[in-house]
Amino acid sequence: MASLQAVLGPHAYFLQRYGVSPYEDVEAAIEKLRKVAPHLAKLLEEVARR
Repeated sequence: MASLQAVLGPHAYFLQRYGVSPYEDVEAAIEKLRKVAPHLAKLLEEVARR
């Protein structure tokens, strides 16, 4: 799957505060976010699906 930066562009950098690198795979980022910010994980799933 694509990198987080490819999906969110410069907005991916705000996820660093949750321990997610903008260069990570979207699936890996979703898994990390499910633990610390489930609302953002759900949002990212929706955005990545489009």
